[in-house]
Amino acid sequence: MKKSLLSIATVALAAFVANADEYKFVFDGTNDMGGLTRQTDIKTPECVDGFSLSEEGVDFSITRGSDAGKGFALVNGGGNNAGIYISGGFTSITDTKITLSVPNGKITAAKVWLSGYAAITLDISFNGKLVESLGDGPIYYWPWSDNSGVETLTLEWVGTFDARYIHSIELSYTPDLGGKKACGLSFAMKDLDGILGKDFKSPTLTNPNKLDVNWSSSDENVATVDANGTVTPTGIGQTVIAAATSGNDDYAAGNAKYNLTIIGCAENLVQMKDMAPYLRDRVYVDFPMTVTYATGLYAFVSDSEGNGGLIENTKDKGSTSTTIPTIYKVGNIIPGGWTATNAFMYESVNWQGIPSSVSETVEVVYPTVSSVSREDEDKVVILKDVKFESRTPETYAKVSGTTPDNKTYEFENTFGANSRPAGTYDVTCIVRYSKIGSTDYLYLAPLDYSESSSACNMNVEDSNARYFDLNGVETATPNKGIYVKKTGSNTTKVIIK
Repeated sequence: MKKSLLSIATVALAAFVANADEYKFVFDGTNDMGGLTRQTDIKTPECVDGFSLSEEGVDFSITRGSDAGKGFALVNGGGNNAGIYISGGFTSITDTKITLSVPNGKITAAKVWLSGYAAITLDISFNGKLVESLGDGPIYYWPWSDNSGVETLTLEWVGTFDARYIHSIELSYTPDLGGKKACGLSFAMKDLDGILGKDFKSPTLTNPNKLDVNWSSSDENVATVDANGTVTPTGIGQTVIAAATSGNDDYAAGNAKYNLTIIGCAENLVQMKDMAPYLRDRVYVDFPMTVTYATGLYAFVSDSEGNGGLIENTKDKGSTSTTIPTIYKVGNIIPGGWTATNAFMYESVNWQGIPSSVSETVEVVYPTVSSVSREDEDKVVILKDVKFESRTPETYAKVSGTTPDNKTYEFENTFGANSRPAGTYDVTCIVRYSKIGSTDYLYLAPLDYSESSSACNMNVEDSNARYFDLNGVETATPNKGIYVKKTGSNTTKVIIK
């Protein structure tokens, strides 16, 4: 099964500071874990009474009371609706209980990150001590610390609440070293990104006591590592790279680790969308793209193969501008070498590390077509001879138009195109696609309406229209040629073939 980006069940993050270790459970509902099968339907998840995990001397378990139909599931419903899903309706502190333990050490600090459908008003108790919640964007977390340390930490909810998601739990603990000194291994970085197809050297390993170390990867289907710390990505996903020592008479065995995320390397827009199918998934953009249309909200682009794409108006971390069109104009070529993130809305991508300015520009010519399909997604086209039975909308609204082959399309005035009277037009538009439930939804976003080159705009609104040839002579029944049509005080040039 293809691994999704950001798909990790349990991540061990170890950075040795004195004798302290850290461990983090991450629950994102992207892959199976702990005997649970990941689910995507947040409405009717299949719940279990509880489950447990045991990784490198850190044990985790979660249990509930006996409420019928309640329990836990591993769900990824997108955004904050991902993690260990706690079905609602619990009524006492014994109904939901998390137990964390370090048999060969003592826990000194812990945090839990949690979110849900409604505002969180419940309290959390660590070992019977109530702690105050803190906001972290839309997610709240509850910190706990105990300098003396405990081998087993229990976490309970106090009060009634409805559905919630546990996103992650982070522990700090002091291991039992058996009277020896800590090995002292550490990496300067806890988290690192890699690109599929590009080898790289691990971050510098600090080894002050010059102990022998062995390198390993927790998932060699994602990446392998050699004796020198050089990493070779083998697949998309996450793994943990470790440098471990067995110790000696003076120093205890131990290790240092960093969490490695390997993202795909896309060579066109189709691959970019395929490699990042879920919200916040990332992919490395290794190809240039041309801006085909830019507005205050979006930039539409195309690659060298003619595929279309949309970049959201999201501020780049390295940019001083908050709008893409202030940097990119139609025809600008955006070079490759940056990371895109699935933004979920409108099948679009956020931009991270995208160049803040470009100078190369080419002429953009929109193709003229007689029909459109899903293959034209995010492309700018000129759809010929579209007949509108009523005036096109002035505001953000919808109207239907029909082409000569009797295909009817829905036009949504997303970009504020000027309203036009009922008639037949060549419409410059962007082909947009979304999915509502299980239904594919294709519509067109007009940019401009121009008089059709092959049809006369005769319609009910123009029943009193008068036609004049180029010499100003009025014609009752116009034949082939160029005419000026006058309706009231309005005049329009039309071509009749």
